Amino acid sequence: MNPMYKKMLKEFVNHLERRDTKSGWVMVSKPSYETANIRKVHSKTRPSGSMRQTFRIFAEWMEMGEKDLDHEIETFLKTWNE
Repeated sequence: MNPMYKKMLKEFVNHLERRDTKSGWVMVSKPSYETANIRKVHSKTRPSGSMRQTFRIFAEWMEMGEKDLDHEIETFLKTWNE
């Protein structure tokens, strides 16, 4: 494995992320989420007054760390045909 490629790929990811500015990308895992029925009971008639409904969202994901990035680069370079 050529160390130059590893360094180049890591610098490319750093370029994409641009953590020192507001215009970069963030590399995260595919989100896992659960959906639930928002309203368990649906009234057959319209309420006489406005009725507040709540929709709460919870999302969780893993952000790629340095060790994960190193592992992914090494795995890619092992199978990459120049």
